Amino acid sequence: MYIERILLKNFRNYTDAEIKFDPKTNIIFGSNAQGKTNLVEAVYYLCVGKSPRTPREKELIKTGQDKAYIRVDAVKKTGKVRIEAYLTRTENRRISINGIPIKRIGELMGTVNAVFFSPDELKIIKEAPENRRRFIDIDLSQLSRNYFYNLSRYNKILSQRNRLLKSQKNLKETVDIWDEQLADCGSRVAYQRKEFVRMLGAFASDAQSYLTDGKEILKVAYEGIKGDSADEIKQNFLKKLKAEKDYDIERGYTHTGIHKDDIALSVGGVDIRSFGSQGQQRTAALALKLAELQIFAHEVGETPVLILDDVFSELDEARRIRLIQKIDNIQTLITCTHFDNDINASFFKVSAGQIKSTK
Repeated sequence: MYIERILLKNFRNYTDAEIKFDPKTNIIFGSNAQGKTNLVEAVYYLCVGKSPRTPREKELIKTGQDKAYIRVDAVKKTGKVRIEAYLTRTENRRISINGIPIKRIGELMGTVNAVFFSPDELKIIKEAPENRRRFIDIDLSQLSRNYFYNLSRYNKILSQRNRLLKSQKNLKETVDIWDEQLADCGSRVAYQRKEFVRMLGAFASDAQSYLTDGKEILKVAYEGIKGDSADEIKQNFLKKLKAEKDYDIERGYTHTGIHKDDIALSVGGVDIRSFGSQGQQRTAALALKLAELQIFAHEVGETPVLILDDVFSELDEARRIRLIQKIDNIQTLITCTHFDNDINASFFKVSAGQIKSTK
């Protein structure tokens, strides 16, 4: 799949812009703070329904304007698809697919898939587990709408159980009801996460080896509730909830569950989440992104759009070359301040919210 074109009206620093992308490599270059990241942010937003930079959608509307509009036209094996988003400062956003408004964001998932990577993605490796869970959740939500709905339901039930624990009212009579529902949704989510991490580990190990010319092997493992099936995970989840019920009641918070899951990442037996060098962490983050591409190709039969935002500045020349060779046959949107002239790509210069094709 690939993005054929994008239209922006009053989005971030763009007043009115249109760009037609090449199905393969696209270099979006210019000085800092001109709008390069804003452009690829719009693409990603229409793929997953959220910005990679802010949870506050009103920040996406150009300063001094009341509304914004963005649209992408994409090409898939099944045909063309158009996604549109209307943002205003006074109402909820409206998103449509091929002219038909969607009622739930889950309907957008998987329409056009995207993988986003920027220097900020290093937090996947070296910061809190919630960043690694978010990484898994975004991918699995694009791959499976059932996953998205189960995860959303789990979070709602978790919130209700926590409110009950804080209220200290009728706990013994009602908390078991929430436990059954929490374990039911949570076990399905956990099983899919476990299977995803298993695939991720195999592909990421190959990618790390490729990027380092065989010098490093990345190992990836799921850290969560044990079990080889969703039912086994559910039973183990219920046992944990029961064992920690008094502790949860005392503290007013649910301490066990998939909201505590993590991914273990190691190179040469060293946990690179805490003890990896910056180079190892940077390469591992990129290896995970390349693994995402392979998982999508394996599961969906199409490679997603790859967005690399200011990544070249973080890689040495050898790894830049190996990366470009690796992604040569898929659509990639690369933002940078400068580039190597020998890259086979389409080039777009961005200056003060204006885009011009230069090659």
